[in-house]
Amino acid sequence: MLLSPGQLQTLDALALSARKAFTGSSKGEKRSTKRGSSVEFADFRSYNVGDDIRRIDWNAYARFDKLYLKMFLEEEDLDLTLLVDASASMSFGTPTKLRSACQVAGALGYVGLTNFDRVSAATFGESVRSQFPPSRGKGAAGQLFNFLERPEASGKADFAEVTRRVTLAAKRSGVCVVVSDFLFPEGYERGLKTLAARGFETTVIQLLAREELEPTLTGDLKLVDAEDGSIKEISVTASLLKAYKANLDSYTASLRSFCLRYGMNYVLIGNDTPVEDTIGRMLRGVGVVK
Repeated sequence: MLLSPGQLQTLDALALSARKAFTGSSKGEKRSTKRGSSVEFADFRSYNVGDDIRRIDWNAYARFDKLYLKMFLEEEDLDLTLLVDASASMSFGTPTKLRSACQVAGALGYVGLTNFDRVSAATFGESVRSQFPPSRGKGAAGQLFNFLERPEASGKADFAEVTRRVTLAAKRSGVCVVVSDFLFPEGYERGLKTLAARGFETTVIQLLAREELEPTLTGDLKLVDAEDGSIKEISVTASLLKAYKANLDSYTASLRSFCLRYGMNYVLIGNDTPVEDTIGRMLRGVGVVK
């Protein structure tokens, strides 16, 4: 089971949040900061030539001898795109990073579906491997969970190519959440810039195994790269572990700084971080959910 009944009950109280307004293709339950033509009154503004005369407030005209238009809050739905890294490096850890990533994606997707947002998901490696089509409504949660139970970690990741394909296929922008260890040989910059250029409000969830965050290995070891099979023999010493931790801290800090520079949210979690903690505390803290 991807998520327990208790976890789902906790998620029922949450809703997705977006800093900016996205124009929806159908009337949903969100309220945009745009002024549209729904039934919820918002404000007045002066009439300009070419405006819809049906929206003129004639009562205001009688009082002020000036034409004003009634403005309304426009209803909109929110698009949530979930991208889950299923490359070979995600097979590490207990539970695996991929399993934890799918649980996080499932929890976010459930929150979106429960609130009638439009949710889609994709797993990726060197390209987009499998996709969950845009769906809405709590009834689609079971299908999303089944989709996220299936992926297996394998191969390399080409994040730049994946985001290029995802953005080209997207009919409109929205909220995009990427769950990955972000250990891409070619880097993450091009891929994240592509999402930003397309107008997605992006959240980066960097998920690392506890053994990667706080390694306890000692002695002479033979390390095998999960993605390219290369082998490296090392002797683990206290000084080596210190250098590793410094490099890891530098890498995660650089990713966080990059995200902030491009207006993206960044959260670092371990594979052992409870899903409800990730969603209810960390992502609420950066404004992804409320």
